[in-house]
Amino acid sequence: MKCKRNYLSLVLLFTISFTSCLALVLQTYEYRNSFSELDKLKIEKEELYFKSSILIEEVEYYKNHISLREVALNSLGMRLPSNKERVVVTKGES
Repeated sequence: MKCKRNYLSLVLLFTISFTSCLALVLQTYEYRNSFSELDKLKIEKEELYFKSSILIEEVEYYKNHISLREVALNSLGMRLPSNKERVVVTKGES
């Protein structure tokens, strides 16, 4: 009877130990997988931030041109030349 009890205790201890080790391995795998995914997302965030900065600069560039055109037309009284006022200069042969 005592032998069966010791055997049962040993099997129970082995089962608990195996389950604990398996849970630890799965937890470590999940952690590394999550860390890898997080690293990919950080790289993607940096790329998107860089692209966003470029787009913001382009918007400011075009916004600047639009405001310059508005100032030239409204404040300075400039206008586009008519077809009669346009002069086309072509490059002659040397």
